[in-house]
Amino acid sequence: MSLMKLFSWHGTCSFLIFIFGVLICHYTGNRGIFPIDSFSHYDSGYRILNGEHPFRDYWIVSGFFIDYVQSIIFYLFGTNWQVYLLNASILNGLTALLVYKLFKKLGLDFKLSFFYAICFAILAYPSSGTPFVDHHSTLLSLVAIIFLILALEKNNILYWSLIPIFLFFAFLSKQVPAAYILLVVIVLIVIHFLHQNKKDIIKILIILFLTSIFLVISLIVFFKFLDVNLDSFFTQYLFYPNTIGEGRYKNISYDFKNVFLNFKFIYIALIFLAFITFKILKNKNKHFFKSLYFKIFLINILLFLSLAQHVIFTKNQIFIFFLIPLVSGFAHNGLNNLNLNYKKIFSFVLIFLTLATTLKYHNRFNVDRKFHELNNVLFSEAIEAKELNKQFTGLKWITPDFKNNRNIKSEINFLKKFQEILLIDKTNKIVLTNFSFFSVITNSNVSGYSRWYPGDNSAFPTKENKFFIDYKNLIVSIIKKKKIQTIYILPDVGEKNLVDYVDPKCFSRQELESQIIKYEINNKCGDLF
Repeated sequence: MSLMKLFSWHGTCSFLIFIFGVLICHYTGNRGIFPIDSFSHYDSGYRILNGEHPFRDYWIVSGFFIDYVQSIIFYLFGTNWQVYLLNASILNGLTALLVYKLFKKLGLDFKLSFFYAICFAILAYPSSGTPFVDHHSTLLSLVAIIFLILALEKNNILYWSLIPIFLFFAFLSKQVPAAYILLVVIVLIVIHFLHQNKKDIIKILIILFLTSIFLVISLIVFFKFLDVNLDSFFTQYLFYPNTIGEGRYKNISYDFKNVFLNFKFIYIALIFLAFITFKILKNKNKHFFKSLYFKIFLINILLFLSLAQHVIFTKNQIFIFFLIPLVSGFAHNGLNNLNLNYKKIFSFVLIFLTLATTLKYHNRFNVDRKFHELNNVLFSEAIEAKELNKQFTGLKWITPDFKNNRNIKSEINFLKKFQEILLIDKTNKIVLTNFSFFSVITNSNVSGYSRWYPGDNSAFPTKENKFFIDYKNLIVSIIKKKKIQTIYILPDVGEKNLVDYVDPKCFSRQELESQIIKYEINNKCGDLF
């Protein structure tokens, strides 16, 4: 009877962690928007259901795995904002649950495992709340790391085979940090092989190789089935992003703030982990370097270096503070294996560090929404987004550029008015905007030829880029294939996103109210007909 109660209690903890991970992410996802990021997979998930696919029908540089997951979620549960948030929320809940299960398997007390997993759930995906390529790639890579640790401990075929699967999905969400963490996995596997017998090494290599080959073949077959050209995938997802990276590496800054101050609390957690690790090393024999705990120590160090490098490189808001409860949980697990003076004090400090930083960054990123540049808005001024469309029920509408109630209402009214324009216009049309939801709310495919229009070369090639012609040819082919007659450009997107790629002589230009630009295609234009 007592065992049944214990089992039920652990099951309850697992359920609570997952549900909490989902709900906390839903909370932040409903708390304001940063259009270019918040809506990045909204229309794209919908357009896949209507037969349009990335690489073939719109240009993307990352995140196509997220698009397809989003399309499946929309298909199963309907198309609305709350369903949209499930893409991020479910991954947040599942990853937090895996963290809890991992700590328990390593021998950490289930109460402490629960505590660290809850703190992880607060700091992981909720900083975005909405599906976001960096978070997806990072958490899927972390899932691969969790299965790596379990594989190192159990040498289980299933765990070894799951590692490349989740790294593959992570890479198809965003190339980095998945590529960095792939290197971490390779390094740890090589270290693991140093003290394994030849038979086990061959078995593991065969599992990893066959799984990887299966994934690559499956991707090729998938593209063939969808009539997506592999050249388009390589150009958009591999070759062009390298040109972005080259420019960023030239301007990367490793100053004291970037390298140390921004991650100071993660460093503190790592210092505790290092101290405990070397205490264990001192107390153990020479075989310690073969132990799972030493490998976990290396994983934590290399994982941090990979993610810190990614944050410094991309110059995005910092989103890796979930490493604090993760590293602290590993440190606490090691602490329980030591006979150490002041052990209770160390335990208290680890718990306090995790709790204090979780509250700090929860307030900064989940409540104030700093990751989406909303930390200077008054959320009391937010408006129920259902005033724009009932599909956005539950979302509190406020954006970084419209911070008071009067301006927010004007933004809502502008978007409603433009929706009416689209419904009246019966021509074949597309819209260039970072408010990527008009296909959904008008129930017609009006999405543009790129997922994002950020104003620089981070989403598609500009004139100076060697892949400019590839992007231009895609735009022209889309206009021809869809027989586009009208192109609308909203004020959040510059006209250069059209006229830099298609001769302006091919259009008649009209300025509508509220700075909406309407281009009607001249059917005598040789480039488009």
